[in-house]
Amino acid sequence: MPITPLQEITDSFGLPDAPKDTVIPKERVVQWMALDDLETLGALHAFLSKGNYLDRVSPSLSREDLAGFAMRYFEKCLRQNQEGEWAHGRYAAAWEIASWFGALWNRGAAESALRGQIKDWLAVLYKGADAELRRCIVDGALEHMFENNAVRTFFAEWKADPELATAFAEATEWSTKRP
Repeated sequence: MPITPLQEITDSFGLPDAPKDTVIPKERVVQWMALDDLETLGALHAFLSKGNYLDRVSPSLSREDLAGFAMRYFEKCLRQNQEGEWAHGRYAAAWEIASWFGALWNRGAAESALRGQIKDWLAVLYKGADAELRRCIVDGALEHMFENNAVRTFFAEWKADPELATAFAEATEWSTKRP
């Protein structure tokens, strides 16, 4: 029976018993990043989110590689809403986005370009979403991101967009009324 990409990923990164110093070729990781199976992408995301596993990839993945993969993975999670052993469900993905954005925010100006990219990506995602997904983006991601006043200010241009203004107002209302 042929090995699946999911099994190849878990075997390569150390489950259950790969050596901790196993080197994983970047070209293979990039191939895995392009797969469509959400569960497989979830496993890859789990490993790439941990430095000790990410350090095994050689040559190293760029910040752009990682950010592009994360946005693609999270978007698939939000749209498909199929929680699995590895894959995030819709709201779990939204919370992860909020957490990721918060970590980037705390790193300061060095991450400003990526923060802008995520803000633009969320705007496009929100505009193309149905009511259920819009609710998830607001409740699961934006409300938590907007708990930081500076982040809310960073998104203030959304107030001028007829579609995004609703998301901005709803997320702001929740985040400012929290104790």
